[in-house]
Amino acid sequence: MVDMDMVILGSLAGMPAHGYQLKRNIESTFGKRYLNLSNSRLYPRLAKLESDGCIEGHKEPQDKTPDRVVYKVTPAGFVRLKELVAAPIDPRDDMFDFMSRAAFFGLIAPEERRRLIEPMYKDKLEELAGARKKREQYGPVMDKYSLAVLDWGIGQLERTIGLFETLMDLE
Repeated sequence: MVDMDMVILGSLAGMPAHGYQLKRNIESTFGKRYLNLSNSRLYPRLAKLESDGCIEGHKEPQDKTPDRVVYKVTPAGFVRLKELVAAPIDPRDDMFDFMSRAAFFGLIAPEERRRLIEPMYKDKLEELAGARKKREQYGPVMDKYSLAVLDWGIGQLERTIGLFETLMDLE
């Protein structure tokens, strides 16, 4: 499951924002389909992050509407964000969880990034080897629909492995 604190801190690290703006930034980056970020989830998280000293808010006056609070990440918030990004990843987590974290890999050292990716990389290499073996063994007798699905899966695994290799090699 995507760590909401990581997403909020990472988004605010890029640019201070008020709650509505932050919600829109997160939804445009991560998509509403994958990340259900209602106001009833966002504002309590902002309050908790502020009370933990990870963010600070300051009021901005507005004409004819209530003041709004603009949040920014504190030095302690950057430390927490790096901890969240560098936390171990379960290879069985879905790719959206991984990609949400990968968006912030620039905050951690290359060796930390490699440590996080390698278990998933090895898992996908094994999965690809198994899929290719299945293709070789059963492909000639599979119906065309099952074969199309298997080939699509092999392509997805190859692209995922390529992404992992790219992320591990980036400096």
